[in-house]
Amino acid sequence: MPKVKDIYDFIDSFAPYDTACKWDNTGISVGDETQEVKKIVFALDITGDVADFAKEINADLIITHHPLIFNPVKQLPASSTLYKIANCGIAHISAHTNFDLAEEGVNTLLCDKLNLKITDSIKSDDVCLYICKTENEIDIVDFVYFVKEKLGGTVRYNGKNTKINTVAVCSGAGADYLSEAKENGADVLLTGDGSHHDFLDANEMGIALICAGHFETENPAIDWLLQKIENEFAVECVRAPQETAITTI
Repeated sequence: MPKVKDIYDFIDSFAPYDTACKWDNTGISVGDETQEVKKIVFALDITGDVADFAKEINADLIITHHPLIFNPVKQLPASSTLYKIANCGIAHISAHTNFDLAEEGVNTLLCDKLNLKITDSIKSDDVCLYICKTENEIDIVDFVYFVKEKLGGTVRYNGKNTKINTVAVCSGAGADYLSEAKENGADVLLTGDGSHHDFLDANEMGIALICAGHFETENPAIDWLLQKIENEFAVECVRAPQETAITTI
């Protein structure tokens, strides 16, 4: 029967933890690495509801994309997610920027889902950007509807009447990479999050920006990660019920 460390080592084999950004806090954050694992819960984020679900089905481990701990923990109330999983003996592993940067990672899986052909990548401790081509030149409005169909959620964009063929892709929070996208010949940057000022900057730079949701651009990778681990280990793998925390009307 695999242990927590075995699962960690397997993730490390295709998404090396030493490639994670310096500011990240990814890996084993809770639990005993020697603990045996029979059942794993998968989710994009570890929330109180995910912790309750894992406890309810007697899971031994939760695997998420986003880390549980980013900042120093000053209090540990019984209602906190960290307390919940630690108190019931559930371990936690996250695969965050190391999974973003992996050859088979969050960004490549997003490109595959959107039928985009990757032609180049820009990777560093601060940047993870994929340069892709659409099959044919396409109007941005048609592409936005295609993205919405594939990912769901709410899609925001600028650049009406723009024809696109080269797409820069960064799942999650990638609007800071507008300059890099423009410098690498992209007609549009597709990412998850973007502010009002990001769209103004995009207009000034002469590049389109599509924001398809942080949850929506990263969530498809969780099913792939579940399947990969299920194929490797004799453990029960369960997807936690989870939706984006953002409600739109």
